[in-house]
Amino acid sequence: MNATAQSGALRTAARAARSYLIPIINGKGGVGKTMLTLGLAAHTAKANGRALVWDTDPQGTAHQVTNVLADPGYEVRLDTDPDHIEEIRSLQDIDTVFADCPGSLEADKILARIVKNATFVLIPYDHEFESVLPTIRTAKRVAEMGVPYAAVVTKADPQVGAQHVLEAWETLEAENIPHFRSFVRKYRAWPNSLKAGIPITRYNERYAPKLREDLAAVHTELLLNIGRAGARR
Repeated sequence: MNATAQSGALRTAARAARSYLIPIINGKGGVGKTMLTLGLAAHTAKANGRALVWDTDPQGTAHQVTNVLADPGYEVRLDTDPDHIEEIRSLQDIDTVFADCPGSLEADKILARIVKNATFVLIPYDHEFESVLPTIRTAKRVAEMGVPYAAVVTKADPQVGAQHVLEAWETLEAENIPHFRSFVRKYRAWPNSLKAGIPITRYNERYAPKLREDLAAVHTELLLNIGRAGARR
């Protein structure tokens, strides 16, 4: 399965360095994988970076959502073939590839291939009871592959304040899972922006600026961690 949308200007050519490859994964659905993928890609574009969303999930949600947005600023490609990793990372005019991945790390071979070739792996974690064990399993599997990674707390309830995030961090730290200090709060601005067909970077609902602040903080911390990890793997 292979489909590319938006500008259609992607070209493959030799380049001095491959794009950063950032898989967003978790064995549990509904933790905010697609939100984090599309949000980071949109923020990269807003910051004058060149991003590609690589939708590796046969359901194609990230691809479908992007296609209803008016000028999201990033490219999107639906492609479930793991043999295309090098081709995708060698595309001209792309700095970062954000891969929205299927839910099962063990069952789908493309996940293992993508993770092994990743620059850095993000594991969204919403700190719901049913998400704890899948998140731990996902983190341990990534750690076994020797790839730098961190969890990112998502869907934090703004009405609860810091307590939700602090408890999430405590859970992750008890399992020796590294995590970002930045996090993403749960605002209706996200689904409302999608419904309106407007990227979150340009959406003007009341809480949209707060969501943009969260995504910008995660993006900054991601770049810092990539720098610490060294070269583009």
